[in-house]
Amino acid sequence: MDQVTLSLAEYEALKAAASPEEEETASVGKPWWSAPDDRGWLWIAPEYFSRWRIFPRAFISMYIYLLYEVTMWFMALPDPNTQQAGLVSVVVGAGAAWFGLYVNSTSTDHA
Repeated sequence: MDQVTLSLAEYEALKAAASPEEEETASVGKPWWSAPDDRGWLWIAPEYFSRWRIFPRAFISMYIYLLYEVTMWFMALPDPNTQQAGLVSVVVGAGAAWFGLYVNSTSTDHA
């Protein structure tokens, strides 16, 4: 088995020789919104959209709002007919399918 024996002084000397100025100055002076590497935000944004699941969360939020509005509309009807009840049934059924897809999906691993 190969082993490397290194004293603390030798380690510190090697660490100092590894040009720490580059590591420290890499993030100094850059605004918080700057890109983490040379590719720029246009190349990195899709990864974050996938990781944070922004679109599925926005769609499920809009569905919750739609379901609330349809339910309030239906309950306010004095004499609902079968077509109106069918509309509510379709909205609820589509929401169940959408929620199932949302819960069973995962973000894409880009690492």
